Amino acid sequence: MRIVMSVLLLAALAAFSFPPQMAEAAQHPRVQAQNCRALASSIGARNVWQTRFQGQKRLLFDEIVSFRRTACFRTQAACKAWLYWAQSDWPRHNSFVPCRRGLR
Repeated sequence: MRIVMSVLLLAALAAFSFPPQMAEAAQHPRVQAQNCRALASSIGARNVWQTRFQGQKRLLFDEIVSFRRTACFRTQAACKAWLYWAQSDWPRHNSFVPCRRGLR
């Protein structure tokens, strides 16, 4: 009986001494949106990734500030990373058009 209790005690200690591993979210780099016309002239309008975003945030003294932007990028990954941070930075009443290739 003592052996069983010792094994159970050791198992419980082992379970609580190591915290469970949490899955980490993918890292989203902060990228700058580029000027759509300038980017289209350098890489072609068909190769540009474009999105539209609007949102709001509340400032320190309950002031509401709005943000709206049509943004362009060289890659889909950069477009999605920018949208990730836009939604994080402007969390109130936000909406967006998913990243799409080509100017609209």
